Amino acid sequence: MTKRLRGLLNFLKTIFIYRAVIKAMAVREIQSRYIGTFGGFIWAILQPLTMIFVYWFVFSVGFKTKPAGGVPYIVVFLCGMIPWSMFAEALNASTNAINANSQLVTKTIFPTEILPVVSLVSALFTHAVMLAIFIVIMLFNKIPFSFYNFQAIYYLFGMFLFSLGLGWFLSAVNVFYKDVGPTLNVALNVWFWFTPIVWLQDILPHRFLFIIKLNPIYYIVDGYKASFIYHSPIWHNPANGLYFWGICVIVFLAGAATFKRLKPEFAEVL
Repeated sequence: MTKRLRGLLNFLKTIFIYRAVIKAMAVREIQSRYIGTFGGFIWAILQPLTMIFVYWFVFSVGFKTKPAGGVPYIVVFLCGMIPWSMFAEALNASTNAINANSQLVTKTIFPTEILPVVSLVSALFTHAVMLAIFIVIMLFNKIPFSFYNFQAIYYLFGMFLFSLGLGWFLSAVNVFYKDVGPTLNVALNVWFWFTPIVWLQDILPHRFLFIIKLNPIYYIVDGYKASFIYHSPIWHNPANGLYFWGICVIVFLAGAATFKRLKPEFAEVL
């Protein structure tokens, strides 16, 4: 085993060793969002409900968007929006994770590689709230539970690894280049519309669909829809799965290697 590979494995091992710290910091981060507010954790429900109502009113009432395959538009939209919301929230938080916790980086011996993981774990809370709301909406629209629903765990795991790799890379680079945050905001806006969430992929000519499938998040969004709405198995499109996992592994390892390489210089810059 080479020295570089051994160092990378030790880097990843840190995540397991400090799992209790990650959990405690994630809980504290979630609590800090609502401490001092009158509504408290009620805001965790009201905020996504407001967003859902706005999109429902605009597209179902305003534009009168027709149901897709007999499924109400709001259900199809939410099924794609739920994984995207977690992805965007986690990426924004993890990008600023090192700068926001500079006191831990500069004044103590602290495993900074766990900070992007904390951002991802805390984003799971919002994801769980939106998923609970979505299940209620599914039941209201008489969409039954299915064994296929549990496939979402597989797609969530894939999104977690992909987001973590990007989070490590962006958080490390953001320490040295402050333009990373604004650039990410622009990129996420474009990325959102490049993903079939608000719009349906059926409106695209078939010859252009392969371009959309180059987007790794397409696989996750399509997977959530396959799990909750269309009840298709994970292997319904093996080519997309192989492509996603190939990109995911590359991004994950590249992000970890970049973070490990730049980590010794964080304290000097901050």
